[in-house]
Amino acid sequence: MTTPVLLLIEDDRDHVDVATRALLRAGLGVKVRVVRDGKEALDALGLDDSLAHDGQPLPRAVFLDLKMPRIDGWEVLRRIRESPRTARIPVVVVSESDRPEDVRLSYALGANSYLLKRFDPRGPGAYLAEAARYWIELNQVPNDTEARTW
Repeated sequence: MTTPVLLLIEDDRDHVDVATRALLRAGLGVKVRVVRDGKEALDALGLDDSLAHDGQPLPRAVFLDLKMPRIDGWEVLRRIRESPRTARIPVVVVSESDRPEDVRLSYALGANSYLLKRFDPRGPGAYLAEAARYWIELNQVPNDTEARTW
């Protein structure tokens, strides 16, 4: 069995560092692939029209920041849901915004979950590791040929 991939789409270096350390501490046995903006995210998922899919396995889950340079998180989410190749990948929006309209729009575009970024000095990034554990270890996916994209 191959190591599951979690795609972290985040432009804040500090948040990336906290998230990757928390995921490592959690011992999830997941490979974390980090991209820094929406354009890189579309490239990584093979959703950029100018690029052919590079054969990399699709992630088991995507953790997506909303406010990013070049292409924002909502557009990335919209494109993920539009493509038959990526439509079933769980997408967890991770944002500093607690604005109800941001939460509503994220779910309307197909987010599976919405997490607020927070800092807990006793366990930095633990909330992210808990969410990743759910999507990587606890959530059951279909065991058929279509599910290989998970």
